[in-house]
Amino acid sequence: ALPDGEAIEVFTYRAESHGPDDPIVILLAGGGRNGADYRDSWIQAADRFNLLVLAPSFGETRFPGPINYNLAGMIRDGADVATLRNVTLEPPESWLFSDIEAIFDQAVVRTGSKQRHYDLFGHSAGAQIVHRMVLFAPEMRVRTAIAANAGWYTTPARDVPFPYGLGGIPLPAGQLERAYSRRLVLLLGELDDARETRGHLRESAEANAQGPHRFARGEHFHAAAIDEGARLGLRPRWQLEIVPGVGHDYRKMGEAAARYLYATP
Repeated sequence: ALPDGEAIEVFTYRAESHGPDDPIVILLAGGGRNGADYRDSWIQAADRFNLLVLAPSFGETRFPGPINYNLAGMIRDGADVATLRNVTLEPPESWLFSDIEAIFDQAVVRTGSKQRHYDLFGHSAGAQIVHRMVLFAPEMRVRTAIAANAGWYTTPARDVPFPYGLGGIPLPAGQLERAYSRRLVLLLGELDDARETRGHLRESAEANAQGPHRFARGEHFHAAAIDEGARLGLRPRWQLEIVPGVGHDYRKMGEAAARYLYATP
């Protein structure tokens, strides 16, 4: 159950050797909201690295459409879905980010975990949630956030209107500095380019300004973060990592994320 009393289905897998001191990872599915598939795709990694895997399915009934999932319920439903112009923000306490934190809290209680932080992996639509959570909820308890193959981004640019940038919305003092201090990894599939046909790619003027395909848009987001950081005298702890030979494939991107997070160098 979530803080508002609503229930959400969370698909889990706990490695047989997982103990109170071992990691917890939360997986955010793409637009298919297929948490069970994401959970299954991490079982091998869980057994290898002693993980507790939590894969919530934020269903269409309670979280309808991209506004309530990809955009984490930050925008009121009355917005123009095609252009995402003239948006009004919902209160922060109603954003989906708090649901993710609540899922972690319940997992800690139910398993007796000693973990105070969790890792976060999102692919496609899930990656949109991940990078926005870093930007707009930097108080989160995520150790490392991995956003893989997002279709488009909210960049830190102040001169680009929200939700494609930060223009036109109030940010609490110091929030961007806190966001930049978080460990965010942009994980891009090398082949998630113009030839890729899997997944839905937003084709609006604002999204296309970020690049013609997901790989280019990920590079654009990273460059925008560096530029805004330089303007503010900040150096973000945000990294760009490329997965060679992989396109819009959550299984292979998840395998790469697990190696990045848990394989001993």
